Amino acid sequence: MANRKRGKKTTVRKQATPKAPARPDRQSRYRRLSRETLELALNEVPGYAEWRQFDPGPKAGVDERYAALPALTKRELREHFPAGFVPRQRELGPGLAAGEVEFAQTSGSTDDRVTLVFNPAWWEASERAAWALNRHARDAAVGRHREAVLASPRCVGPGYSARPLSVAERTIGRHLYVNQKINPATWSDGDVRRMAQEINGYEPVALEGDPAYLAAFARRASESGIEVCQPRLIFLTYSYPSLVYLRQIRQVFSAPLISSYGSTETGHVFMECEAGRLHQNSGHCRVDFLPWLFRHGGPRRGRILVTVFHNPWFVVLRFDIGDVARLDDHGPCPCGRRSGMVLQAIEGRVGDVTFDPEGNAVTVADLDAALARVPGLSGWQLDLPRPGEMRLRVQVDAGAARRACREARERLRVIYGEGVRIEAAAARALQHESSGKMRFVRTAYPVDLAALWRSKR
Repeated sequence: MANRKRGKKTTVRKQATPKAPARPDRQSRYRRLSRETLELALNEVPGYAEWRQFDPGPKAGVDERYAALPALTKRELREHFPAGFVPRQRELGPGLAAGEVEFAQTSGSTDDRVTLVFNPAWWEASERAAWALNRHARDAAVGRHREAVLASPRCVGPGYSARPLSVAERTIGRHLYVNQKINPATWSDGDVRRMAQEINGYEPVALEGDPAYLAAFARRASESGIEVCQPRLIFLTYSYPSLVYLRQIRQVFSAPLISSYGSTETGHVFMECEAGRLHQNSGHCRVDFLPWLFRHGGPRRGRILVTVFHNPWFVVLRFDIGDVARLDDHGPCPCGRRSGMVLQAIEGRVGDVTFDPEGNAVTVADLDAALARVPGLSGWQLDLPRPGEMRLRVQVDAGAARRACREARERLRVIYGEGVRIEAAAARALQHESSGKMRFVRTAYPVDLAALWRSKR
């Protein structure tokens, strides 16, 4: 079946921004939802049958019970598909026939795509709740607003088609999906003009985009002098929002840029507020933070496990979402919101972590901060074909290739030392995954990433 939009990324009631610390009843509701979801999973969901042996029981505190359990991974989701994570009291066949649920495939930034039992009503409720965590989204996203989406056609919309699809075929509900190609490097000038014309004609209130695709579009539109309709806000989702990409997007768009973080498995987990911090969508999910070892950036840096609330059809408990999170430690957020976990940033995929000569973790965010200062750089991708060897692929402005490659190598050498062989070359295109997403770091050999949070002693 064709993919539906996940968003990243109905009517929402306007709420006053809370100014005081979270009320006790909000905390008690969070604990109640955590406990109810845990009991449902362990007692009614076949996929968690083996987890019961780890549970210390209802006499223990809810946080203690969660901490005793393993993490859920995509491997288990595959092994127990289709009904393994559906509660026993739910009948999957009638639910599919009635349209309450459908089978949906995750976008997957590598070849680890997973097919899930997807509940659209749960997804939309999660999205509405997330809008309230940003003033611009709360005021503009009213559920009926028009939204244009610019991302890989294998992640969203009607799906990839070898033949061009009409605007009508790419309009689903209030969403218009403008891109039809897997890699933005393959866009012709006509493709860019068509997408701009469609956005201008649709006049979307919101524009949702994969930062890599949106940056490529903005760069091409700017170079060609194409005017593009200005939305009221832009949601960035699907992949890491590189500083290099943000700079290009800002050349064309002046609307607030809002990072919306989540996944098809978990719904909307964090939303960036108007002050630039990521707030937990705590009415719809539980987040457990597992800090890395101190040498790798812990206790502020770590991984997150997400438990989903309010999804009666597909119970997700402690799902390892696979990204690096950094806790915010700057005190109360200026936006006034006080409930839930607050992150300073998502720093890229755990699977894209590399290590410096001392064995300390280097995240995508660390690399991006260094490479974003290279003049003329518009995109980068680092391949590690074997230990001790790195190949950097960069996209650069005309005439800037030699200097950009030289400076990029120098910046990588500061991070990785003189003992690593580093090659850098300009390329017209970055290499995309089967989903169309772009990975920043691609390591071709096995790495024990669990050592980030597990002491070897």
